Amino acid sequence: METSMTDKHLPVSSAPTDRLSRRSLLRGSVTLGLAALVGGLGPWQSVLAMAEGDQDFLALSQFLVSRPVNPVLAARYYRALSRRAPNFSGNVAALKQLIDGQGFKHVDEYLAQANPDPSLKATATSIISAWYLGIVGELADAELISYRESLMYRPTHGILIIPTYGGGPNSWGAKPADTQDFKL
Repeated sequence: METSMTDKHLPVSSAPTDRLSRRSLLRGSVTLGLAALVGGLGPWQSVLAMAEGDQDFLALSQFLVSRPVNPVLAARYYRALSRRAPNFSGNVAALKQLIDGQGFKHVDEYLAQANPDPSLKATATSIISAWYLGIVGELADAELISYRESLMYRPTHGILIIPTYGGGPNSWGAKPADTQDFKL
């Protein structure tokens, strides 16, 4: 009598088994890993798109706010600012060329120049405003790009907690009308 079990003693079935094999588990893991990798590249696609459009914006932003900036946010700010000003990319290039040509080392040197080009100064102001407020545009047209990463919170970082709500600065509604006949 034979005590070991071999294939000849197992029942023969023509239906596929529902067992999970190591090979199918490995295939599934590789597929899931590749999907996660491709999905994780999503935010960097905006950086790559900006690199094709205008890489000067990143360097110009770092000069204007006097600190390193997040490249993903830079791509978002660039797109939002470009939508609002048709000549924005040309002004960014002209502003970068002016700063490089004059050899300015700090934004204060640029701001101290006599008779700056109003169009370039407006472009510089819009870039600085966007980075500090986290918002591009005005009131009803405002687009929130970054609330928590706005540079206005940097001076109090570690001292005050950044609120986790709101649409940015001045996001409260209009002040109620003052009524004269109000009584408790």
